[in-house]
Amino acid sequence: MFGINLQDSFLIKWFSNRVYSFSNFGFAKISPSIENKKAFFEKLSFKKRKDLLIKDKKDAGALKVKKEILKKNYQIYTDLLLKYDYIKIAEELIGEKVYPYIVMHLINDKKTKELIWHRDQYFHGKNFIGPKFKLYKLAIYLQNTNKNNGATGFIPKLISPRIRNRYLDTIFAYLSSFLSIHPRLSIGEAVIFSGKVMHHRPKQKNNKYREAIIFSCTNNPNNLPNLKDDKNEFLNVFLRSKKNSESNNK
Repeated sequence: MFGINLQDSFLIKWFSNRVYSFSNFGFAKISPSIENKKAFFEKLSFKKRKDLLIKDKKDAGALKVKKEILKKNYQIYTDLLLKYDYIKIAEELIGEKVYPYIVMHLINDKKTKELIWHRDQYFHGKNFIGPKFKLYKLAIYLQNTNKNNGATGFIPKLISPRIRNRYLDTIFAYLSSFLSIHPRLSIGEAVIFSGKVMHHRPKQKNNKYREAIIFSCTNNPNNLPNLKDDKNEFLNVFLRSKKNSESNNK
């Protein structure tokens, strides 16, 4: 199911017999049913529209679709999540509701660097860094993806103690990265992971540039009172579409 970056050892046999449950590993793979996937995701791609991309130096130089373009496509991203059951499958995997509130569409190229091992939510001393509510990331990949072209890698939760010092936490991640798992994903497959799980994005090793649509999600829209007040925020576009979809299915 997943490609594992391990040497040929007892550990590789141990891992190969495990079920990658979200509760134990902090991430899981989503495999929706979509016909003509290649043609479908080519229509969503921005690889041939470089004028609509901007380099984000804070994200290791990844190319991101400009915010004004993202907003024009909010309904398209929402329909993708609901029509093809990404949200439904994600909720079944993690055992609670999933509400996306931010969308990011990005591409790696040969100049994109590694995004180092990190957590999106963590303690540094007594300070909690990151959102103060449950955070999930849902990443949909627009091409076949593995470690060689930037598949997000994870250190499973059950072998990654959360150290209350972000520098030591990162050092420990690199020392234990031989146990990391980099999912092998086909076009249209996705990964959902906890904001607390240790993860990274490796540097591209081939010319099959990784393109992904990544959603920040939470388990309750009431966690985001400021966003709920603006009808044009992605969260509210999603909530309206979800409500209409549920009404049509009654």
